[in-house]
Amino acid sequence: MAVTSNTIANQAIGLMGDNQPSVVGNAPSFDNSPAGVALAHLYAPAVATVARQWGSELARNAYTLVPTGNTPLTLWTQEYAYPPNGIEVWQLIPAAIADANNPLPVNWDIANTEVGGTQVKVIQTNLANAIVIYNNNPNENTWDPLFREAVVRLLASELASWLAGRPDTAEALLQSGAAFESLGEGRPD
Repeated sequence: MAVTSNTIANQAIGLMGDNQPSVVGNAPSFDNSPAGVALAHLYAPAVATVARQWGSELARNAYTLVPTGNTPLTLWTQEYAYPPNGIEVWQLIPAAIADANNPLPVNWDIANTEVGGTQVKVIQTNLANAIVIYNNNPNENTWDPLFREAVVRLLASELASWLAGRPDTAEALLQSGAAFESLGEGRPD
């Protein structure tokens, strides 16, 4: 059976207790029940929070950056749009590496600027034709079991506060979620 955002959401609801009914649908389009409305707001940020905390190789992706067309205002010569599904940028690499056994680090910075009249997150660097290595928020079917448990527990904590105003349950679940997150910090990729 495939694991989906609905699977994760209903596992969190079950962990929260209080006989809350299951939800239907997947993120971000859960049903219109109180839990579904809460999950529409809470699901993606909870996954992104745990993903950023873990920094797992599971989420590694490479993407050729797209120039914004802007001239950076600071020390940089290039400005690129942040990857559309990016959680966290880990590094930039050139399109061709001269010595694969001794790649030189590339300096870069995350900033925000206006592109087409809209404020957006960007990557600034001196590297032309840059490729980004980043956390891309992979789908639930690829998650490590500890990562999944950390997301479920964080989500259950947030749902407990949102739905039932139960800070005691939220705090207990948040603490147990932190235990799973710390397991992710020490595990080798």
